[in-house]
Amino acid sequence: MIKGDLRKKQILEVAESLFAEKGYEATSVQDILDKLQLSKGSFYHHFESKAMVLQLICENRAHVTAQKISEESFCSGLEKMNCLISHMMPFHGEGLAFLKMILPVFTLQEGKSIRAGYQDALKNCLMPMMIDAFQEMIHEGSGYSFFVEETAGIILDLVNDLWAKIGQEMIMSEKTIRQSVPPSQLLSMVEPYRTAIENLLSAPYGSILIISLEELTSVISEIHDWWKVGP
Repeated sequence: MIKGDLRKKQILEVAESLFAEKGYEATSVQDILDKLQLSKGSFYHHFESKAMVLQLICENRAHVTAQKISEESFCSGLEKMNCLISHMMPFHGEGLAFLKMILPVFTLQEGKSIRAGYQDALKNCLMPMMIDAFQEMIHEGSGYSFFVEETAGIILDLVNDLWAKIGQEMIMSEKTIRQSVPPSQLLSMVEPYRTAIENLLSAPYGSILIISLEELTSVISEIHDWWKVGP
């Protein structure tokens, strides 16, 4: 790795650590510079702004998600499809830590573009695997469509829209009424998306698994405890 690339990687790693620890809004460019003992010139040689740093962190996260899925083995196309959808929802494991980092950003002016950039990166990274999974479903008889690529793209858009809506619902509830959102309320948001995806895939009813009530309850509890301490 050449010196410039190494420095850029170091900035990203330190910035992500500080964003997770202090919050994106509370972390300044100077905080990042102090941690690395860098000059402002060195930072701005690689990044135009703090927002661009977070954008690249999000894009890297999308590539990590795709890599983790590619390392798994599947018994069927349907199993692969469910795995893809599950990993797109950042509500468990490393994904939950990432969600905590970006949730407060949703309320900022630059939050919309950062979120959209991550969603685009996630869609681009997962599109080939989504197409493969759907083709396998068609081959095994668990799904069907004349428009495989277009359907795969629509499904990716739906899942991206769903996790963002759930995230916004959780953070707005914590921010406005200081209470966690009821799990049943979020599950009622999930069901139309699950039904739409099954219809798009021509998959059997109940075969697509996005997130369970138990998983939502666990995520809501963790977000609530984390928000009380302060992002």
